[in-house]
Amino acid sequence: MSEITISEKKQMFQSIPALSMEDERNHSLSVSTPLIIPNTITQRPLVKISDSELRARVQWVHYTTPHFEISYDKICLHSVEIEMLAQVLETAYRSIFSMTHEGHVERFPIYITDIRSPSLMGRKTSTHFSAGERAIYLVSNAHESNDTELITMLTHAMRFPRYIKHYGITRGWALLEDSFATFLSERLHGHSKHIYPYYGVEPDIIGHYLKESAVLPKLAYSWHSLRFASELERRVLAGAFLLYLGDTASDDRVVEFSKYDDEVTSDTFKIFFGKNLEELEEGWSEHLPKSLLGNTETEHREMMEHWKKMMGWRTL
Repeated sequence: MSEITISEKKQMFQSIPALSMEDERNHSLSVSTPLIIPNTITQRPLVKISDSELRARVQWVHYTTPHFEISYDKICLHSVEIEMLAQVLETAYRSIFSMTHEGHVERFPIYITDIRSPSLMGRKTSTHFSAGERAIYLVSNAHESNDTELITMLTHAMRFPRYIKHYGITRGWALLEDSFATFLSERLHGHSKHIYPYYGVEPDIIGHYLKESAVLPKLAYSWHSLRFASELERRVLAGAFLLYLGDTASDDRVVEFSKYDDEVTSDTFKIFFGKNLEELEEGWSEHLPKSLLGNTETEHREMMEHWKKMMGWRTL
């Protein structure tokens, strides 16, 4: 439905495997032409700041809720903002718990700042979950608010014992965990235009685009790999696939599947959904074109341009 050719589509995103447990910070999406931030003095890439250095530089103010120990940047954030975000955090916690029945006993530490904070002195960081430090870092920027990935980060935090046991250790589990976090984010946020990774576009439409563009291999090819899959596979494509399974089977089955405590193979899907991964993905591929029927070609093109623009900011 788009006027862009397949060869052009392939160049828009490249899927690069992530290599560490903090793979959300590796920015495993790349575009052929990097976007330039307006009003920058230099086009040289910013240097990343480590979590320990970030904590040392920022002047933190502390705020406690029943489930979280919040530290926020004194310079760029106001107490009123934090009070509102605290309510969002507690509401999200209850919503996730109602679906997964998993949570944490002790308050979970959360650090909140803004990429434009003078304390960072232009250094680069982003919202991420640190398994090593057992902490969440929420970082707002000019394009996204600091709650953009809040549900995703809370999902990892509330499943921390399972996360630390399996993520990057058990074959197929990192892909399952990250796609499940995307699944919960969509279910609890709805189609909000500011929420990563779909930004208000129907996940099946993006899944169809990625498959038609040949940007990604089949999930069946990458799910069993010992290496981390790329962020596009873990968060975007596999997340859309789990949303499809929730629609066709049930959300409860997807939740139970996410708690599987062993290596995730093709036949693991048969336990929960009656078919192996290859069969389920074949059915999904046949379903995907139907997601385009409710939109005109112009609407479809505008949605994809909006999505690609938002995803492009994350490659800077």
